[in-house]
Amino acid sequence: MIGRSAQETPRTSRRPGRLHVTRVGAVRDLTPRMRRITFTDPELTGFLSNGTDQHVAMYFYEPHVTLPRPFTTETARALLPEARPRLRRYTIRHHRPHSGEVDMDFVLHGADQLASGWAERARPGDEAIWFGPSPAHPLDTEAAWTVLLGDETALPAIAVILEELPAGHPVTVLAEVADAEEELPLPTRADARVRWLHRRRRPAGELLVRHARALRTPPGRGRVWGGAEREVIRTLRGHFTRTLGMDRSDTHLTAYWTRGETQDSEV
Repeated sequence: MIGRSAQETPRTSRRPGRLHVTRVGAVRDLTPRMRRITFTDPELTGFLSNGTDQHVAMYFYEPHVTLPRPFTTETARALLPEARPRLRRYTIRHHRPHSGEVDMDFVLHGADQLASGWAERARPGDEAIWFGPSPAHPLDTEAAWTVLLGDETALPAIAVILEELPAGHPVTVLAEVADAEEELPLPTRADARVRWLHRRRRPAGELLVRHARALRTPPGRGRVWGGAEREVIRTLRGHFTRTLGMDRSDTHLTAYWTRGETQDSEV
């Protein structure tokens, strides 16, 4: 997702990203499977937020790699012939420029996983390097309604979008999580109807697809945002664009992960 057009259009929100070398400031468990990590750095007072579902790419180098100091976008690029980081992408949940802090929420799905394992071991003072922010999904004040749907990996973005929607805006949320313990507060000024779907032992995405297909969308032009497993997203995209006939530009459905594959990507 890094490298999209830097030109701002009616369908994108963009301020240029840059490399940030930060420290873990705090670690807090929101649910048994969701951990919030606060990143701190004096330069984050100038972090330029793009809002809604903006994300950053976290950099993970092999332990033997010695990083040059200061470590900047330019020095990271110069290091590529010798060492390429593995990347994971995470949504900015909160940004507090007055204190130079950024929060990101991590789904804990195994200590043997790259980013999840790092998040399980993270302690205050640990270094964390990430590039961002990405472009963001812009709000459409002309839309008559909004549907937000996703699994736990999409909850941070859903939460931010809900906080930014205008007062009274009709919005339906379908959120699939493992069980009731994984539900999170979703404050909003919008007129929101939130439906929590408890997966329990069902395959990921099964309930999300079933309930999305059963939705009765209100009249008028609306917008759909979603994030989940790749095949689930493909199914949802087909439902909203082909079955319901929505304009593709009014849907923003993103594969956040792929069943059976890691989320590694290279710079």
